[in-house]
Amino acid sequence: MFGVVPKPLWERRMAPDERNRIVLALRCLLIEHDVGPVLVDTGVGNKESSKFVDIYGVENAGSRGPTQLDDALAEAGYTAADIRYVINTHLHFDHCGGNTLVEMEWGEQGEKGQGRRGVISYPSFPLSPTKLAFPNATYVVQRGELEFASNTNERTAASYLAPNFVPVSEANRWQLVSGEVEVLPGIHVLPTPGHVPYHQSVLVTSGGEAACFLADLVPTAAHLPLPWIMGYDLEPLVTLESKRELLARAEGEGWVLVFEHDPDRGLGRAVRAGKSYAFAPLDTP
Repeated sequence: MFGVVPKPLWERRMAPDERNRIVLALRCLLIEHDVGPVLVDTGVGNKESSKFVDIYGVENAGSRGPTQLDDALAEAGYTAADIRYVINTHLHFDHCGGNTLVEMEWGEQGEKGQGRRGVISYPSFPLSPTKLAFPNATYVVQRGELEFASNTNERTAASYLAPNFVPVSEANRWQLVSGEVEVLPGIHVLPTPGHVPYHQSVLVTSGGEAACFLADLVPTAAHLPLPWIMGYDLEPLVTLESKRELLARAEGEGWVLVFEHDPDRGLGRAVRAGKSYAFAPLDTP
């Protein structure tokens, strides 16, 4: 998660466990819009194998539905059927895995995850059939990202898993965009390449205020310093310039920043720290 940053530096901010894993969130953003609820990213979903769940330490089983995302929607007063738009920042499994789902029998004897009436089985991946998790939604992604995800190589194949996005294509539910686009009034997608070539962040404006869902451009608040870039990034020098441009704008215009993977700091602002940036809570004067 921290690329070339030495471990003695990053472990001060995020202490690893005995397997060298750190705690990360899979935070999605729900936007209440005049057209209906808009969801940005969908988490890891429920289709992965028990081996995958163990390797990554996934804790995602829901009590009101298949995943914790369903639980969170219910707490906000919505169901998956209410969502009108799903915006994917990119198509890595931890950002679009919840685009689709496999139905499970609650209470089956399985290997991981607590359900409403027992343990959920996590079948082997890939699964068939899968169905759209948000049956009434239009799914939005950069056109280049869908093409990139559909033509993997040895480096990218493990991150782009077809059951997460191919069913959306088969259902003809994509709205493919190119570059900076206002998807809906007050909701813009901003190209922020580097992590992958067609990565996008999402800027929401309302009542003179702005919030930006950073996704993997700045996955946690610890990644606000410009050179703190993930080893996962395909083009880290491009990430550097994307961060420099977006964070300068965010700091200058006072944006609220939404961190998708930070387990403790979901919201904050970027403030200048020398030639770079640091985290500030929302209530900072």
